[in-house]
Amino acid sequence: MSPVRPPNASPATDTPEEFAEAYAIVESALHQTAGPSLGLHLHGANLRNLARFNERVGLHEISVTMLAILSVLDRLPGLSQAELARMIKVERMTAGINAKRCVEKGLVVRETVPGDRRKFALHLTDAGRAELRAIRQRIPLHEHRLAQRITAEERQQLIALLDKIGHD
Repeated sequence: MSPVRPPNASPATDTPEEFAEAYAIVESALHQTAGPSLGLHLHGANLRNLARFNERVGLHEISVTMLAILSVLDRLPGLSQAELARMIKVERMTAGINAKRCVEKGLVVRETVPGDRRKFALHLTDAGRAELRAIRQRIPLHEHRLAQRITAEERQQLIALLDKIGHD
């Protein structure tokens, strides 16, 4: 059997055909029967979404996790990193790394909690609120471009179908 040459592309630049080729390689290694893998296609769609989000919304500076942190702290100021991790459904370490990035960018401040020197309360700064407002302005274009190949009806159907997945 001859070795398969790996595609030379990234999630941000792959065409649907390039993704299909890459998926076919992975699926052939994972499944003995032919047929598309739902999990693999969900993963690919998520990679493409994250790559486009990073370009269009986060401007290569704000990740989806950082946006989640800013959004939650806008509504619930004073959460600890552990509480924040539970709220945004990530590991505590992931929340900590991304909260640190937000602090380093001046978007969030950590304040000690009276009576517990180990615990910090997180709050948005004025710069964090301004960044969140700016991001909110960029999201509609991202959403539009993300769904440009499907109709409004297909978009609603896709959302309904995705809401059914993974609740077992």
